[in-house]
Amino acid sequence: SPQVVLNFASPAANFRPRGRKADMSESEDWQIPAGMRPQAESLGFDIDRALAAIVGVRARIPEDAFTAATLGRERGGNGIVIEPGIVLTIGYLITEADQVWITGSDGRAVAGTVIGYDQETGLGLVQALGRLELPRLAIGDLSNCSVGAPLVVAGHGGIARALRARVIAIEP
Repeated sequence: SPQVVLNFASPAANFRPRGRKADMSESEDWQIPAGMRPQAESLGFDIDRALAAIVGVRARIPEDAFTAATLGRERGGNGIVIEPGIVLTIGYLITEADQVWITGSDGRAVAGTVIGYDQETGLGLVQALGRLELPRLAIGDLSNCSVGAPLVVAGHGGIARALRARVIAIEP
């Protein structure tokens, strides 16, 4: 059955239309072309439930933070709900953040706080400070994954931000 792969870095996360400053509690609008999206009926799992566990993560970094000059002061990407109120994301999004916002698949944004960052894996954890009421997505086991296996690459925003793909290589 296909795997779901999270795309932590949103391609539109740092895009701002001319003359408009993005608010951290809102997300940008972009879509994968319909012909490249996964077809729910061909998957061995409930794609809508899996995609509902993917959230948008936005963080604001203080101007004097060590990483502000290299990684920017406003960062955006994706995360997954792995436990009620706990979001797994890529660590650079939340490193040194003084504000974090989590946007659920229902469009509701809640504040969050950084609870951990693992230097070895580069992953970070955020605690939602409000109720997310979203399904959790279990972390899978890739030991049975093989070259050519179908997968879904996805970001926050539902099926419109999901891409049908196949595994092209496996590195140890």
